[in-house]
Amino acid sequence: MLKFLRVKNFALMEELALNFESGLTVITGETGAGKSMIVEAIAALCGEKLDEVSIRTGKDYAEITGIFEPNPEVLELLKKYNIEMNEDIIIRRRIEKGKRQFAYVNDQIVSLARLKEIMIVLIDLVGQYENQSLFNISNHLRLLDRFAKVEDKLIEYQKLFDEHKKCLLELNELEALQNEKNQKLENLKFEIEEIEKANLKPNEEEILIEEKNLLQTGEKRASLIDEIIPRLYEAESSAYETLASLIRLIEELSNLDPRAEIKGLKSIIENTISNIEEVYRQLIDYREHIDFSRERFEEVMERLDLIGRLKKKYRKGLNELIEYLGIAREEIERLERTDIEVEKLQQRLNTLFRDLKNIAGELSKKRKAAAKIMEREIVKILSRLGMERAKFQIHFSEKTPDETGMDDVEFYISTNPGEELKPLNKVGSGGEISRMVLGLKTILSEADHIPIIIFDEVDTGIGGRIAEAVGELLFNLSKNHQVICITHLPQISIFADNHILVKKEIKKEITQVNVQKLDEEMRKMEIARMLGGKEITKKTIEHAEEILQKRRRSG
Repeated sequence: MLKFLRVKNFALMEELALNFESGLTVITGETGAGKSMIVEAIAALCGEKLDEVSIRTGKDYAEITGIFEPNPEVLELLKKYNIEMNEDIIIRRRIEKGKRQFAYVNDQIVSLARLKEIMIVLIDLVGQYENQSLFNISNHLRLLDRFAKVEDKLIEYQKLFDEHKKCLLELNELEALQNEKNQKLENLKFEIEEIEKANLKPNEEEILIEEKNLLQTGEKRASLIDEIIPRLYEAESSAYETLASLIRLIEELSNLDPRAEIKGLKSIIENTISNIEEVYRQLIDYREHIDFSRERFEEVMERLDLIGRLKKKYRKGLNELIEYLGIAREEIERLERTDIEVEKLQQRLNTLFRDLKNIAGELSKKRKAAAKIMEREIVKILSRLGMERAKFQIHFSEKTPDETGMDDVEFYISTNPGEELKPLNKVGSGGEISRMVLGLKTILSEADHIPIIIFDEVDTGIGGRIAEAVGELLFNLSKNHQVICITHLPQISIFADNHILVKKEIKKEITQVNVQKLDEEMRKMEIARMLGGKEITKKTIEHAEEILQKRRRSG
C-alpha cells in the first residue's frame, strides 16, 4: 500500500505532501489542472525515466519520495539484493540539472532496472506505462493457477520436479564419470601399485632422518671414543692406572696411620675406579655398535629420496600417502559399481518422469477447465464496460515439463467486431486498455497479489451506464487492493473512499499545482462541479447530494 507521497520541484508542483489511505482513492480536477502529474510522480518511483524538463522552472533539482507498506514479494527481493528491511519501504528518485539520476530504496542506491524489478510486484500502473503486470506473459500462467486454485497440486508437482532434476543431475555426473572411468581406473591402479611398492611405514621418514644424521657423524664419534678409551683405561697414564697407583699409596699411608678416616679415602677411590670401569664397558659397547657404513648411508638417502618424490608427486605427507591407499581402493570399487548405479538411476528417472507427466497432465486439465470459466467471466465484465463484442481467450501451448508444468499460456483479446484475437499487450487505445485491465483484474482480484493499482485514462470516451459500471468495478477491486484512479466523471467519483482534488493556480505569473483531500462537504461541491461544469448551481449541488446519498445507501 502507498502510504505517503512527497514531491519537490517536479513539473508544476513546488512541494506536495500527501497521505494515502486504503480502499478506492479518486483524483479529480479540471482539465489541465495537473491530475496526471501525481501518477507521473508515482511512475518515477516505479523506475520510469525522468528528463530534466521534469524539473520545475527556476529549480536545480526535482525529488520524489514514496513510503510503501511492503508485500511478501517485495520483502523477498529486498532480502535477495541485501537491501536493509524496515517496517516500511522508502523509495526516492532525484534528478539534478546536468547530473545523473539517482534512485534509492531504503536509502540504498539502486539502478533503475533494479528499482523496476522491485516495484513491479508492488504497483500496477494502468495506462501508458511499462509497469503493467498483465502485459508480462510470464505472469499469465501464475494468475491462471491462482484463479484455478491449483497451488497445492502445483506444489506436489514441483516437489516431484525437483526430485527429477536432482536425479538427472546425479545421472549426468555418473555418465560423465563413466566416460572417464577407464582412464581413471588405470591411473588409480598405477598409483596404488606405486605406493604399495614403496612399502611405506608410519613415521618412517622421521626415523630415517635421525639415522642419516647418525651415519653422517659415525666416523667422528668413533674417533672421539678411540681417543677417550686410552686416557680413561688402557694407557699407562690413564685415569684408571693413576687411581690404582693412588690406592697403593693410600694403603701404605693407612699402615702408618690406622685411623678410620684414612681407610675411608681408599673406599672413595675404589668406587671411582668401579665407575671408570663401568664407563669403559659402556664406551666399548657403544663403539662396537657405531655404524658408519657408506652402503647403509646410501640406502637411507635413496629411501628418503623415494619418500620425498612420492610426497611431491601426490602433494601429501607420508602418513597421508598411506591413508590415500584406502581412499584409492574405495574409489576403484565405486567406479566399478557405476554401471549398476547408472542403470538404477535411469530406471528411477523414467519412473519420476512418468509421474511428472501424469501430474502435469492433471494440472493442465484443471487449468484448461478454469480457463474456460475465466474466459466467460471476463467477457461478461468487458461487456459491462462497453465492450459488448469483445472476445477473450487463453491460448495454451505444450512444452517440455519444467517447474511450472507442461503448459505455456498467454492471454489473447479482441475488443472490436471483425478483429482477430491478439496478444493482450498488442490491442486497444489508452482508455480501452485501462478498462480491459480493470475487467481482468476484477475477475483475478483474489489471484492477483499486486497490492496497488493505479488507473489513468480509465474513463476516456465513456459516460452514463458504462461509467457507473467502471466505478462499481473499481470499488469492488479496492476491497482486495489499494486503488487510485484519475477521473473526470462523477459516476466514478461517487464510489471513492477518499477524494483528492487537484487545482492549478497562477500567482504573480507563476503556475503552481496544489492538491487537497476533500471532506464530505467539499466532495459534494466537487461532484457538483463535475456534473454541471463551470457553474455550480443549487440544482447541481442537489443532484450531487442525491447521487452521493444513493451511493451510500447501496453500500
